[in-house]
Amino acid sequence: MDDSHQPDEESTWASLSRREKALAAFGMTGLALGVITAVLAAVLLGLLAVAAASLHLVEADGIGTLFWGVALFLPCNALAALFIYPLRSGLRLTTLATRTKKATEAALSVATTFLAVLFTGYFTPGLRVQHPWLPALLAALLVVLANLGVRKMERRTSNQGLAEGS
Repeated sequence: MDDSHQPDEESTWASLSRREKALAAFGMTGLALGVITAVLAAVLLGLLAVAAASLHLVEADGIGTLFWGVALFLPCNALAALFIYPLRSGLRLTTLATRTKKATEAALSVATTFLAVLFTGYFTPGLRVQHPWLPALLAALLVVLANLGVRKMERRTSNQGLAEGS
């Protein structure tokens, strides 16, 4: 271990040894793969939940179709975000109240999810959906519930941090 670095000293990439650079690169690669795996697992679980809830509306040729749906969901989400982007940009330019902007931003997030699921259902090979708007609405509501849960956890942790700081 190199003891030449002092704890108060700021390290730069150039000041690191080859071993430290290799370890940092390896760690960042592992972190990126872990985040990607967690996101894909969450998308797959969401897709399975929507497919299970709308069992009679969604027909798949096999389990491979679900993996295709997961693989296509992120590009379809990007396409949906591209369609919603002008509305988000227009919202940022308005002088609405902060609370109204947050509510509108949440509604645009739901609309993005709705469109992404519609696109995914359309572009996924081997997937047949009878009424595509129903699973899309279910997925959008699932995202709303997940966002509410995340916000509740954020408030709880911020309140605990404030209580400990007092």
